[in-house]
Amino acid sequence: PAHAEAAQDVGDWVLSKWRGSSQYFPGVVTERSGRQVKFRFDDGDVDTVFIDMVRPFDWVAGSAVECRWSDGKWYPATIRWIAGNGSTMQIRYDEDGTVERTNTGRCRSH
Repeated sequence: PAHAEAAQDVGDWVLSKWRGSSQYFPGVVTERSGRQVKFRFDDGDVDTVFIDMVRPFDWVAGSAVECRWSDGKWYPATIRWIAGNGSTMQIRYDEDGTVERTNTGRCRSH
């Protein structure tokens, strides 16, 4: 897909599917070899995937995400703001309205 071609260069911040998941997780491309890219997820994990599993990072205020709560489970939330560093953000959980400051490594999207 054309959107994957736009997110393949070393240093690009991207969203990529984790092994077997339909969810996208944020990370940075660290290597590219042909149709594969290696990247470091914002939570520290590293993986190599085909570029069709990668898309440009597009989270902004108002984006729907799922974030990991302190109980280890994922809950739907909406991004309220993302700091200039691109990692720190404030979210509002959809279910109960709780507002939390978190980072991109604790969230994912569809």
